[in-house]
Amino acid sequence: MFLIFVGVVLMVATETQFVFGGMILVLTASAFGGLRWALTQKLLVGKHGREMGMDSPASSVYWLAPSMGLSLAVLSMTIEGWVTLFRSKFFDGFETTLKTAMFVVTPGVVAFTMVMSEF
Repeated sequence: MFLIFVGVVLMVATETQFVFGGMILVLTASAFGGLRWALTQKLLVGKHGREMGMDSPASSVYWLAPSMGLSLAVLSMTIEGWVTLFRSKFFDGFETTLKTAMFVVTPGVVAFTMVMSEF
């Protein structure tokens, strides 16, 4: 974790406009990423994971993804405000909405395949 911390600090320390809040967000994301891997490993190796049906990485993603998606949706609604988002220019017409959906779904598919390949 210390090496990741030093790498992130070195990555953002040379920027022309250093933003302390951004550095904190990146460090927090790195820490939570490490925590996620540690908890996933504990779940897959432990007896409780097998009892709950989480005996493979794919099954752990299957069971944990809905709760993670719901928590992200609640945070997004709270912080970003979905009403403002859906009234923006990104959802003006059918074609624009379809384009916006493509820009949202495509990185999601890429992220899912990356997570599955990490396992």
